[in-house]
Amino acid sequence: MSDKLKLILLAALVVVLALIWWLGGTTPERRGERTLPRQLLQVDTAALRSFTITPPPPSSAPLQFQRDSAGWTVRQGLLHTRAFQRPLNTLLAALADMHPLAMPGTGAATLARYRLGDSAAVVLRSPQFPGGAAIRVGGSTGGPATPTLHAAEAATAVMAGSDPNVYLVPGTFAGVLRMGFQDWIPKPMVNGDPANWQRITFVFPGGVGYSLERTRAGWTANGQPADSTKVEKYLRALSRYYGSTLADPADTLHAVLVYSLRVEDRTRQEPVLLGIFQVQNRLIARSTLAPPWIVMQYNASVDLPRMFRPPEAFLPGTAEMQR
Repeated sequence: MSDKLKLILLAALVVVLALIWWLGGTTPERRGERTLPRQLLQVDTAALRSFTITPPPPSSAPLQFQRDSAGWTVRQGLLHTRAFQRPLNTLLAALADMHPLAMPGTGAATLARYRLGDSAAVVLRSPQFPGGAAIRVGGSTGGPATPTLHAAEAATAVMAGSDPNVYLVPGTFAGVLRMGFQDWIPKPMVNGDPANWQRITFVFPGGVGYSLERTRAGWTANGQPADSTKVEKYLRALSRYYGSTLADPADTLHAVLVYSLRVEDRTRQEPVLLGIFQVQNRLIARSTLAPPWIVMQYNASVDLPRMFRPPEAFLPGTAEMQR
């Protein structure tokens, strides 16, 4: 065999080996990035009427969500309530466009890493999902750095239907699907549209109080011209404030009112009232926006400085208000 023929055969062998490596030797992650489906799930959320969230074992019964003329309700066994709209909006936004950003791969190690095994995944079902497919949801993560997903990009790990692959899709909605029934109970305080608020009256222990009041010239705090930018920033935060944990309604039997907040809203016949009560060495809260049985735990070190501020906090030239 001539040297020239040997070189030709050697070059051909190198090409074949390179082709074998490319087709079979690349990682599942890189192969997956080349074959990502365009869409895993796309739902018309305006037409969605029901869905079910099944937590991993040994958690409690599934949460069943149903839409009626007044909005969404959630049921777990005999328990039933209106659903908290804020996390529901996060979930519906994810369902509206669930497209893959990356495909980490398959196999037990990948399922464990992304909390998608049978003992860790949450299962989301709806008869209105395309093909009735079930979506398995694992954890939310920044994700690995890949050509299609930067390391800091927020994503959630999912599996769709019978597809064995793990996909990372946009958004961090895993925490929403792991909420318990009590988490889904709305716990409003003084929510609303600050554009409609005319006067906010604060009462502190000992009966001392003052008002923020909207005038033609802008806001006043305790009768003095206020920095309207500071006031409006505070009111926007206040309007989105919800309680996080329920307290026992029986706690109010021996509670003492120590703080109160009154919001006069031009779109409501009655003002919104929030009362902060002391029960032994802790605080609880009740709002007229919630049913009488809704009593919320209240964190004195976190909630009080955010909601109950002295008039000086809103005056021009004072330090930036605490968020």
